[in-house]
Parts: sequence; C-alpha cells; structure tokens
Amino acid sequence: GAAEQANQAMQNVKTLLEKAGSSLQHICRVTTYLTDPGWRAPVYNTVNRYLKDIPTVGTGLIVKGLAKPEMKVELDIDAVIPETGSHTKIRTFDTGDWFGQSSLRRSSCWAVRANNEIYLRGLTGAAMDGSMMYGLGGTPEDAAAQADQAMKNARVLVEEAGGSFDDICKLRVYTGDRAYREAVYQVLGKHLGDTYPCSTGLIVPGFARPEILFEIDMAIDLVDAAPHQRIRKFHTDTEYKDGQKLGTKFCKAVRAGNRIYLRGQTGTSLDGEFVGPGDAGAQADQAMKNITTLLEEAGGSINDVCRITTYIAHRHHRDEVYQATGRHLKGVYAVGTGLIVGGFAKPNLLVEIDVEAELRN
Repeated sequence: GAAEQANQAMQNVKTLLEKAGSSLQHICRVTTYLTDPGWRAPVYNTVNRYLKDIPTVGTGLIVKGLAKPEMKVELDIDAVIPETGSHTKIRTFDTGDWFGQSSLRRSSCWAVRANNEIYLRGLTGAAMDGSMMYGLGGTPEDAAAQADQAMKNARVLVEEAGGSFDDICKLRVYTGDRAYREAVYQVLGKHLGDTYPCSTGLIVPGFARPEILFEIDMAIDLVDAAPHQRIRKFHTDTEYKDGQKLGTKFCKAVRAGNRIYLRGQTGTSLDGEFVGPGDAGAQADQAMKNITTLLEEAGGSINDVCRITTYIAHRHHRDEVYQATGRHLKGVYAVGTGLIVGGFAKPNLLVEIDVEAELRN
C-alpha cells in the first residue's frame, strides 16, 4: 500500500543522505506526490515517523500518475548541509492542527532558512493562522483570491527569514484548471513587479484539500555580493501569442552565485517557434536544446545539471521523452523525478522539463 511505499522511500532517503555526508536533520523541504488523495494520511504519518522532531516545509500535490502504474507515492527531498549550527525554522506547527486534519500528524513549519537559501511551504489561499481559507467558490476570481493571499503570506515569510522578493529565483505555479491561469498570473504580476523570476506552470488534478485551487512553490537564494543575473527578461503580454494577458514579468534563467535556475522548458523554442505538434519526443528534444543554450548563457553547461524533473501529459509519452532527454544528458547522471500531470500552459504541450544546475568550483 501507500504507507509501505512511503516507508521504503524514506528508508532510501536516509541511506542516500548519509552516503552524501548529510542526514535527515538537514532536510528542508518534502514535496509529496500522490495519485489518490485518500492515501494522504497514511503517507504523511509514515513520513512523520522519520521526521517527527524535524519540522520541514512541504508541498502536497495530486498527480495523474508516476513512472509506473503501481506507484502510489513519490517524495522529492531538498536537504542542505548547514555551514554552521543548524537551520532556522520559522513558525513551526503540526499539520494535524490545520483545517481539521486531526488524522494526519506531521511536524511542519512555514519557512526554513538554510545558509543563503530560504524554503517556503507550498503557499495557498489559507490565512497564516489557519483561521480561514480564501476563494471558496471554484471560479477564476476565487483562484485569484487564493493567489493574492499566497503572495501576501510569501512576502511576510521571506522577510521573516531575512530576505526580500528580490531574492526570488524560481516559481512553480500549480493550478487546478487552465481556466484559472489568466486571473492567477495577473495577481502574481502585481505582487512580483520587477522581480523577473523564472517559472514553471502546471495544471494538477488536486491538492491537499479539495477547496485549494492554486498553490505556489518558490526557490529563494539570498542576494550576496552581487544581484542575481536574470537572463532573457520578458513580459508575458508581448511574449505569449495565445491572447492571454497574464500581466507578469519573467525571465528564462536566473544565475544566483553558482546556482542556475531555469524556466520550465517545452517544445517552444527560445525564439517562440513551436516544435513537434503531437510529438512528445520532438518537444522534449527542443526543450533540452533550450536548456543547453540557457545554461551556457548563464555561464554553465549541460554537465552542471544536478536535478531534472520531467512532467508529461500521458504515460505513453514516457519512453520517447526519456530517450530524448537521455541523449542530451549522456554522462551527466542527474537525479530525476518523473510525473504525469493534468496539463500545461497550452493544450498542445505534451512535456515540460525543469532543471537545476550548480556550477563546479
């Protein structure tokens, strides 16, 4: 069952962290992907046996599928070895005290400061004291209200952790329906102003609770000696040709010290030409070409890729997509996560690829 799979996943996490010179104590964020919301309590309670006294931030998403049909749960783990002392945990709480989820026990917090990085929990339309949830009607306007509350929460948390919105490098924007996209992004644009993060936008079948329409994850790297380098800045209203007015300023890559964050890449070339209609392998190949170009523009190369997350629309695309990415990543040996999601920014997209890279000293 799901609990057994979660238990094996956490045993693997413990082993791998120790082999990397780390430990469970260094975990900052746990992202939980489930294929059925009914498995949430057994999975979270299993994870909590390993992380009972280690509050982390978390994001919980329902996906259409994982690499194999029999897989019920997948965990993505972010861990940072502290330079000195231990991580700073901000606003700790137990998930079981949150919106009537008494069957679900999990040591959590709202933010983690780990060296120069800030990790936030996946932010929704919930008030930070748990007193209410905004946007309960299921309309695009309700999704926008949830996005507005999420961004207000983000600003408070980032500042409490010692940062600002200028430190935001990457967004992952999850919506429950493509119809919410325009309303949500206009809200994001209002809050972000001239920040110009890179972003990945996904349609997912569900979230931790049915009333959630929108969730956002952020990668935040504190500006140190020099401001982050933001590559290929653009405004969505001039860049996108599909008629949607998203009202947001983004970029295609961010260099933060030795870390490179990229926008989620699809079958659309960096010049805006769509490649491979109906051909997931061709779209993945174009995405990887984009990734190679952007990494080089940021001062790195494909050999610096540490993590790749591959989102596909249908399981039957998996072989051709992985073959295409594998050709580009030959000899790189990045860690990877593969997910089947509900959709992307446009219906003709069949795959989106996220990578994170770290330049070698």
